[in-house]
Amino acid sequence: MPAPKGKLTDLPELGAYVLAHMAGLAWVVAVNPTVFRSLVAQGYREHLMLLGIANSIVISIVVLLIFLALRKLFAGTIAPPPADRPMPPPKLTDGPELAAYVLAHAAGIAWGFTTTPLIFRSLIAQGHPAFSLALVGLAMSIAVSVVVLLIFLFLRKAMAGPAASA
Repeated sequence: MPAPKGKLTDLPELGAYVLAHMAGLAWVVAVNPTVFRSLVAQGYREHLMLLGIANSIVISIVVLLIFLALRKLFAGTIAPPPADRPMPPPKLTDGPELAAYVLAHAAGIAWGFTTTPLIFRSLIAQGHPAFSLALVGLAMSIAVSVVVLLIFLFLRKAMAGPAASA
């Protein structure tokens, strides 16, 4: 769906995005360490980068589905538009919005597999304890989610074309 007229987003959509990404982040914090520890124990150490990218793609797809469902749910809780305005379309999303989401998350995944390892290698080499590394990882995940949101919103607005913003 295109952005609300004259805006990048609105509060219900922003709430849906934040909650969906919190669910994704909860998965990453709670489940990924166990999965990757098991893979290393089974001897898949040299394949962790590819498995991590595949895992990130799957999580991004699940987060997208949660976001779309929550956005639809939250949009239904708002009062209907005035009688002189048409009802919003019943669809969940459209092609330009999906493209914007994919490109924004591809940028986030690329960041995660190019820059993040360099940052952590540097911090580990400097002797930072595991607890501080976990906090840095959490802070970086939140920061990347915000940047991905901004990329998504601006790309969606740009891909919607002039007819959607008029």
